[in-house]
Formats: sequence, structure tokens, C-alpha cells
Amino acid sequence: MKRKHIWIPLFVFIGAGIISLIASIIDFKVVNPALAYSSQTIQFDYDGASEGNDPDGNAFDPVNFLSDDIIETALAKSEINVSVDDVRPYIAMENVVPQNLLKELTTYEKVLSSGDDGNNRPITSKDYHPVRYKFIVYQNKMISQGKLNKFVENIVDEYNNTFYATYKKSFAQETYNSLFNIDNYDYIYQSQIYASRINILMDYASSIQAEHEDFTYTDDKGVTKSFKDLILKGQQLIGTDSSKINNIIILNALSKDVDRLKDYYSYLLEQLNYDKVKYTADYNAVTVQLIGTNQEDTEEGHKDDYKINPTVYVGTGENVIQVQDDTAATYNSLLSKQINLKNTINGIDKTIADYTDILDKLNHATPGSTAEATVNTMLAQLGQDYKDLDEFFRVLVEAYNAKYIKEGVTSKTAVKYSSTSIFSGSFIVHTVKVAAPIMLATMLGIAIFYLVRAIRKEKEVKAA
Repeated sequence: MKRKHIWIPLFVFIGAGIISLIASIIDFKVVNPALAYSSQTIQFDYDGASEGNDPDGNAFDPVNFLSDDIIETALAKSEINVSVDDVRPYIAMENVVPQNLLKELTTYEKVLSSGDDGNNRPITSKDYHPVRYKFIVYQNKMISQGKLNKFVENIVDEYNNTFYATYKKSFAQETYNSLFNIDNYDYIYQSQIYASRINILMDYASSIQAEHEDFTYTDDKGVTKSFKDLILKGQQLIGTDSSKINNIIILNALSKDVDRLKDYYSYLLEQLNYDKVKYTADYNAVTVQLIGTNQEDTEEGHKDDYKINPTVYVGTGENVIQVQDDTAATYNSLLSKQINLKNTINGIDKTIADYTDILDKLNHATPGSTAEATVNTMLAQLGQDYKDLDEFFRVLVEAYNAKYIKEGVTSKTAVKYSSTSIFSGSFIVHTVKVAAPIMLATMLGIAIFYLVRAIRKEKEVKAA
């Protein structure tokens, strides 16, 4: 009889364990099913990522960059025939903040919050911009494990590709070139078009170089090059080759239509002379205010004096500025305007002299077939030099993008699949959570049972 009472708690305890296991399976698989998922982590390594900026220096949220287009392309590559709307609820992108950093930030926050200095701003995790993000895709009935893993890989690949395409340095030079058929233009314009294209290349190269002045590229022959080398080559082509071609064209009056070219430069001169008259009038008006024009003063005694009336009107025609202050700021403003106008007039004078010289040479030069053949040869060479420079530019930009943009988003982990199997770690954790209350209740019940039994026996003994 005593042995029977010894085995009863054991049987009850085992039964409770079996019930707990069954309850865990039902809850894990039916009541609160935990979805399996695949995940992969990426890290942003480009300049500015840790400040929360994109490669262009603007505010950047990596989560918002995960567009429907990226998901749709990844679905197609994974051969999963579901819509973006069907799969989007199962996709998550979470930032990963290292635990040691989070602990450190929290410690700083507690220390500064408890200080007496009211100027201290508590430091929190918001002050840290994560550079690591985890892509998570939960499994549903429509996607198998193999396709789920492939889908995550394709999402990360498309995310990287879209990021690269968005922020890489690009230049629509091919589109620009296609706008021009160089042979349709006169000789002088062909040279100017090449010079313009080279200038555009140099300007864009300068803007890229300004971002990373230490950037260099080493070709297959071991020669190190940079955007500065491209700029120097472009300056040589414009300053030497293009200038030589222009001189030969002008000296020999080479043109497919000389009369039209003369009319063109005559028109430019007419416009320049009109601009000179307008800016000269403005310059004289400003100068009058600076030196003073009081009729009671003699010209010899006061011609260089600065006298300004309480109300000053500067300019001519529609270009009138009203100034109602006789302070030093007014004088400085007038002086600055005078200098700018003088510089503008000087620039116009130089251009007029250049165009007048060109027009004079066109009027007196005699065309020659030898000079024309020379120019055609030089233009062909300039065109080839420009193509070489353009190719050089493309190589540099590609190397620049590879270094600062393409390598700026790198996948750091392989795809990881987390299963919902009853043999998985997640199920074991889940079972412990479900079984613990049941087993504790069972043990408490057994203890109460034996306590009550002991009390009854004691009463029976006393009664006897």
C-alpha cells in the first residue's frame, strides 16, 4: 500500500509533463503559430552612413528604401508567383544595434541624467544611426523553404543593385553626344562643340574630385591616374589643339558658308556694343554718386569727394535702385557695384576686340584647299582625343563608383533559416514557457494532497 502512494506522485508528474508537451505543441502549431523565417544582414560602409546620411549627404532611412519594385523583381527572380501585396506583410527590415553600444549609450544617459548640470543632454540610442540592418522574410503556405531562402538573397541583391544605381556617379554623355552630328556643323562650330564637351567633362570630374581628393585608379599596366590627370589633359586639348584649329579656320576664312559666319559675328558684335552702352550708363550713374555733383563746389576742389544725398537713385532706365541711407554701408555697396560694372565692361571690351579681329580676318582672308584639309585632319584628331578622354573619364567614374558606392553596401552574413520544427530551439524555449506553470501547479497539487493526507492521519491517530 505504501509503494502505491510512492508511485502516484511520479505518475501524476509524468502525466503533467505529457499534458504540458501536448499543450505546447498545440499552442506552438495551432493557437499561436510561430512562423519560420529566413534572414540576411547587410552593413552600410559608405561615408556618412553612421551620421544617418545617404552618399549624397541627405537624410537616409534604409527601411523606406525597400520599395515595391525591389520586392517585385526579387519575386520574379525567385520564381514565386505571388503579388507584392500578398508577400509584403511577411517582410521586415530591422536595424541592428550592437548590445555593447546600446549598453554604453544607456550608461551615458543615466550618468548625464543624474548630473546637476542642466546643460547636459542625455545621450540615448537615438544618437546612434545604425549601419547594420537585417532583412527578414517570414514563411507562409505559399513559399517553400528553398524559395524563401532564395527570395531573401534576391531581395538583398536587388536592394544593393538599386542602391548602387541610385547613388552612383553617372553622366549621360552618350545621350549628350547623340544630340550632335558633328559633320552637320561648320568648321568653327565643330571645334567649339568639342571644346564645350571637354569642358563639361572637366567640370564634372572636378565636382567628383572635390568629394575624394585622394582618389586614384591604377590600370592594368600599373599606371596610377586620377581625375586631376583628366582635367589637365582636357585643359591641354582646349588650350592648344582647339585654339590652333580656330586660328587656322579664322586666318583662312574656312567655312561651309563664309557669309553666314560673317553675319553671325556681326550680330554678336551688335549685341555686345548694346550691352556696353547699357552697363557704361549704369557705371557712370554710380560713379556720380561716389564723387559728388554739388553745383556750388568747384570742379577742381571737389571732383574726388564722396557726397551722397539722403535719397539716392542709382541706375538708368528700368534698372533703378533707391538708397535712403548715407552710412558707410551705402558707400561700400556703391563701390562694390561700381567695381562689378567696370569688370563687366572690361570683359565686353575684350570680347568685342576678339570678335572684331575674327570678322576682319574673315573679310580679308582667302580660302585655301590646303588649309581646309589641314583643319579636317586636326578636327578628326581632336575628335579622337575627345573620345579617348571620354573613355578615360568612364573608367575613372566606374572605379570611383566601385570604391565608394558599390562597396558601400555589403552583405555580411549568409542567409539564415529559422525553423518552427518541434526539434528547434525556439520550440524548446516555447515549451519551457508553457510547461513551467503546469508543472508548478502539479507539484503544488501533489504537495497539498500529501499535506492534507498527513493531517487526516494525524487526526485519526489522535481519535484512536
